[in-house]
Amino acid sequence: MVRRRVIAVAEAASLSLAFLEAHPVDAARVLERLAPSVAADLLESIPQRLAAPVARQMLPLFSARAMDRLADDSAAGLLRAMGPQAGVAVLRQMPTTRADTLLALLPAGHAVTFRLLLGYPENTVGAWADPHALALTPNVNAGYAIERLRETEHEHDALYVVDHDQRLLGVIALVELLRVAPDMALRRIMRPPSVTVPAQSLIGAMRDHPGWASDRALAVVERGERFAGVLWQSALALALAPSTVRERGHTPADALSLLANGYWSGVSGLIDVVVSWLPGGPRPVDAGQGETTS
Repeated sequence: MVRRRVIAVAEAASLSLAFLEAHPVDAARVLERLAPSVAADLLESIPQRLAAPVARQMLPLFSARAMDRLADDSAAGLLRAMGPQAGVAVLRQMPTTRADTLLALLPAGHAVTFRLLLGYPENTVGAWADPHALALTPNVNAGYAIERLRETEHEHDALYVVDHDQRLLGVIALVELLRVAPDMALRRIMRPPSVTVPAQSLIGAMRDHPGWASDRALAVVERGERFAGVLWQSALALALAPSTVRERGHTPADALSLLANGYWSGVSGLIDVVVSWLPGGPRPVDAGQGETTS
């Protein structure tokens, strides 16, 4: 009997991990329904490579409530794995002292990126721009550019061409880059950017931007046309989700109801599977009945 129970628990854990890996968006909706302490236990008990995509998909308020219960090192590591856009959104929901503590634990390069984004007001494009977009000078050849792209761990749809003052000169779609000879200079391939978005623009104004009709990412520029990164459509969705709820006057608990309306008939039972193998077997609670934060 004991052996059977051990096997059953192991299988439940395996199913939960498989679900988290294959369906991070759905898993995020599940975690938003749990008490913050329970969500924190789950995020801390699974590999970071699985925890980060799930935390990245959670509404920043819910993610912050859970991560605020993690040890400093664990929380800082998860922030780093989540990336700057999602990580900064979470930090904005934490007390300033806690956010400063976690920033101090990030590697220097990551800390600079996070602080740069935090320097923009939360409702501007600059706060949500991805600074990891690869930008090279026009005399670089295509072969060198492809090697740099292969080395990066970040997502890319295009390569950006800038001068030595970081002014944006052109853009090259990755498919175009792969079609040319390796020794061809980028200046011969690039085309003028069809769209640039000022970093100081209000993020809410980007919802219906015509650029989304053809691109998943729009180039973001600071004053003087200095390249600041790209705004991903997925980052826009993350930015607008909580703000849309606030503008309508709903509470954070209502936010989950708006997002998950009609969804729970299919996966509400999964909560028990996800948390059944955590120490102590905690019971799930509704988002509106979870623990409160100070």
